[in-house]
Amino acid sequence: MTSLGLTASGIGLSRNESGTRFSHSEDPVALEELRRRIESCLVEPDWDESWTVYDLQTMPHVEITRFVERGLMTPEFAETATGSGKGFAVYGEELASIEVCGADHIRLLAYRTGDELPFLYSLLSMLDDRLESAFTYAFDPFWGYLASRPEQAGSGLRVYATLHVPALMLTGKLAPVVVGLVKQGFVTSPLWGGAGGIMQVSNSGRQGEPEHEGIQKIEILSKEVVEKERSVRKMFMRENPLQVRDYIGRAIGLAQHAWNMPFAEAVNLLSAVDVGIKLEVAHVPQLRDETPFDLMRRLQPAQLVTEYDEAKQGGLESPEIDQVRALIMREVFAGAEVLS
Repeated sequence: MTSLGLTASGIGLSRNESGTRFSHSEDPVALEELRRRIESCLVEPDWDESWTVYDLQTMPHVEITRFVERGLMTPEFAETATGSGKGFAVYGEELASIEVCGADHIRLLAYRTGDELPFLYSLLSMLDDRLESAFTYAFDPFWGYLASRPEQAGSGLRVYATLHVPALMLTGKLAPVVVGLVKQGFVTSPLWGGAGGIMQVSNSGRQGEPEHEGIQKIEILSKEVVEKERSVRKMFMRENPLQVRDYIGRAIGLAQHAWNMPFAEAVNLLSAVDVGIKLEVAHVPQLRDETPFDLMRRLQPAQLVTEYDEAKQGGLESPEIDQVRALIMREVFAGAEVLS
């Protein structure tokens, strides 16, 4: 299959148990009992990979934030992670995760870089089938799987495509693209505050169509957006080759020599370098086995605290984080150059 050009892919699958009220209206005791039952199912031995069940009451804030950064926990769930019946577990080596008694009783999540939507859906579908053998899901022949928000009833599937569109953003051509996506019923949102021209596209409203059709629709629309981005980049390179090389060269120079770097700045620099690599005018030997987007994810605050502070005592706003980030950038960009 031809690459769609997705920077990253994400899937969310929501389910609720029949006979138990939604989390926002159920008795706390009943929610705690449901959490215990779900966690008991997760530790059974017949899973292909093992689940790691976390105690949200004692889980450090930096660890919760790290899972949000990895796309394995929703920000909404993280904000009230210690509520009644709340549970969280990770499948295998961060292949997928489960939120228990958040907005819905069960929410399965999976996220990875690249064009991986079919694989992620296959993975979550397998986990969902296993859970359904132990729990009776709330299902209506007309509405489909019931959700805490009626407009989200249906397949319970949310599909997320992360796109890198800096050229469209810089030229002002992104706005009409976004308007077109919204008119077709999709949600668009900037990732990391819009740094680096990275955005997410997801489906919204009732998911009444078959899952594979919903995924295919996101794939088609994402490919169209990516093709427009590529076209604008090529136009830039054709009409302003000196300015393009200057823009990328300045990004590489700053990455090689900065000693203090906020996250948003690192994302912007890596975005420029990624464009240079794709246009074949930038050479970064250290990025041979890691994409610029992978490095962006690794440079997020909680990731750095987890990797470089074994005690995990450093605050997410600590100045040392910006210094460590700059050090990593200098190491990665040693030997990088703009090609003539």
